[in-house]
Amino acid sequence: MAKSTDELTKEINELRTEMKQMRELLNMLFTIVVEQEEGDEDDYGFPMLSQDTPRFNN
Repeated sequence: MAKSTDELTKEINELRTEMKQMRELLNMLFTIVVEQEEGDEDDYGFPMLSQDTPRFNN
């Protein structure tokens, strides 16, 4: 089943729109993860995650 040039052009434009939407979604998710990681460093209570925790020599 051969597609016409117009059909292929329409399909390409639809795919471009979908890719743009996916990029926007990924950017939003990335922003959410980065903001969450910045705020959660001290919430876990793990000394290795905080630079202000004193280190003891063994």
